[in-house]
Amino acid sequence: MPEEAKKTTKEVANEVAGTRTAAREQAAKNAITSRFGKTKTFKIDEGTDHEQTFMLQFPGTVEASNLLDSAQNPFGNLARTFFMEQAIKKIIVAPKIKDLKFFDEHHGYSEVYDQVVSILTDGLN
Repeated sequence: MPEEAKKTTKEVANEVAGTRTAAREQAAKNAITSRFGKTKTFKIDEGTDHEQTFMLQFPGTVEASNLLDSAQNPFGNLARTFFMEQAIKKIIVAPKIKDLKFFDEHHGYSEVYDQVVSILTDGLN
């Protein structure tokens, strides 16, 4: 009979209680400053006539996770258009962008997309 099978119910309960206590203490010790609302500023086409500064804001763990989940297509890839439409509403703080048509007259769609993905994945790690 395996060694673990010889433990009494009380011994198992004490082991679980010890593990829970250790996990609770570690969680308290490892707490970080909230990432909700943290910002990231970057420029595209810096030093050119098309230079544009953007500011992104991390929407919080739940909102970031929901956004990434809801923007996945059936193959598990991000549906870029839907994702960026949501990013305009929830993540891109400056400049204030009304809709994706902004990028018909401004450079940087792909760079902004990459930065939005980056702030979300960094915030969720």
